[in-house]
Amino acid sequence: MRLHSQSFLLARDPTSVPISRRRLQGLAKKWGLRLDESSDTALTVITSELVTNAVRHGTGTVLTITVSANLSRRRILVEVYDGSLVLPVPHWADSEDESGRGMALIDRLSLCHGAEHTTCGKCVWAEIAMPPQRVIRQRLILRPRRAARAIARRLGPARKPLTTVRVGSRAGHGRHSSAVTRISSALRPDREHPAQIRDTREALRGS
Repeated sequence: MRLHSQSFLLARDPTSVPISRRRLQGLAKKWGLRLDESSDTALTVITSELVTNAVRHGTGTVLTITVSANLSRRRILVEVYDGSLVLPVPHWADSEDESGRGMALIDRLSLCHGAEHTTCGKCVWAEIAMPPQRVIRQRLILRPRRAARAIARRLGPARKPLTTVRVGSRAGHGRHSSAVTRISSALRPDREHPAQIRDTREALRGS
């Protein structure tokens, strides 16, 4: 399966920060995701910061965490929902500040991140890059054409794939989005255009 997604509820309490990290690590293992040191660190730190910010600045007694992984796009999307309508404002901490570095960490470790209003509050999200995923035998049997393309990519440009396949277009799916506030930096050359970010999030959500 190339797309995974799961949501779970946690109390809006500081104890939920380590719990959320363990839940995401468990999901990554359950889904068979391959994470290197960089992506594992990014997933751990970003999850901690998103949940910590929701605990400190959100409202309500419950947080909803949604995790989506798209193996084809090599992206993980982490979304944290709370009951507050107040969107986060970027704050860059000084060297002497003891806190306030959360947004800077998220900005540095994520591909893109942002916040948006929902019908019951807000959602703060971030996308994380994954390394190339392994091609397992089950995928070779169930999806031979995709497996052939994956093997050809792994062989590199110097080798020709044994099987020639035709790459078809994949239709996207629309999703309602309102009052989106983008926090990601547009000046970073490795960041995507806002339209690409929206398309990627819709594909990750699989809706």
